[in-house]
Amino acid sequence: DDYRGEEIHPGAQMQRDEDLLQAAKDRLGLVYHPAGTCKMGTDPLAVVDERLRVHGLQGLRVVDASIMPTLVGGNTNAPVIAIAEKAADLITMDCYDG
Repeated sequence: DDYRGEEIHPGAQMQRDEDLLQAAKDRLGLVYHPAGTCKMGTDPLAVVDERLRVHGLQGLRVVDASIMPTLVGGNTNAPVIAIAEKAADLITMDCYDG
């Protein structure tokens, strides 16, 4: 018609379910949010403490999705903002407490 052009991808020639599935497999990829790589806790595998400080180092904190134990069910943006807000509070308190 006057408003729409021809289908671009996968194309009008793709009519069988098997062909459409294969086209989707060929074109699509995974999108993921890395999380949980810098575990919080007191056990030997933990990277940061409850104040986000890296064990064994002074002046270094981890403030990102890597401290989350598991990936959240939605986008990681809001939880990481919350982690950053909490980190800002912790850093501010540490500055005033000496």
